[in-house]
Amino acid sequence: MELDEAIRTRRSNRNFEEHEINIQELKKMLESGSLAPSAKNRQPWFFYVIYNEDCKKNFLESMRQGILELEQLYKSKNIVRPDIAGAKYTVKSMEKAAAIILVTCKKKYADIYEDGVQWPLQARDIEVTDILSIGAAIQNILLKATEMGYGTLWVCDIFYAYSRIEEFLQTKDPIVSAICIGKPNQESRMPGRLPLNEIITII
Repeated sequence: MELDEAIRTRRSNRNFEEHEINIQELKKMLESGSLAPSAKNRQPWFFYVIYNEDCKKNFLESMRQGILELEQLYKSKNIVRPDIAGAKYTVKSMEKAAAIILVTCKKKYADIYEDGVQWPLQARDIEVTDILSIGAAIQNILLKATEMGYGTLWVCDIFYAYSRIEEFLQTKDPIVSAICIGKPNQESRMPGRLPLNEIITII
């Protein structure tokens, strides 16, 4: 498969077939991730691979419990969070995946300098560059998986159960994302994209 075809055919899959994946295939995907560019070549990514069925069940139970705790917290304040229902749906999709990769960020710098950058974000500039680097690694993994005939789902609903997942992994490194991998059991529709003339300014 050519790169252009992988880019155009990659989809976020929420339905997977029952299919086992072997660790060698996963390592090929992760190697592609490790070849991504990173700020100052820090390579800040670290990957936790879950493909054992019992381990996957334990992880998803932790995630489900964390989402439930968050939901109950807001219910106690009479606040309805429709987005939490979306996180519950994501867990159901994750149950069907052959493997789940949890992506964390390894801090690889000793000092943070105040360079006067006023981000309208709750992150320092050096932290943003590491997250961008990890995003590049994630995209490499998604495209390699597509080339190998697998479907993927990039998951950020981990943040609804962050403390539970942190406890499951026994890490204090920032958890950035999860990636589900499996054989898609149906064609996923390409969601609409903004036309190019709406997202660029040529200077």
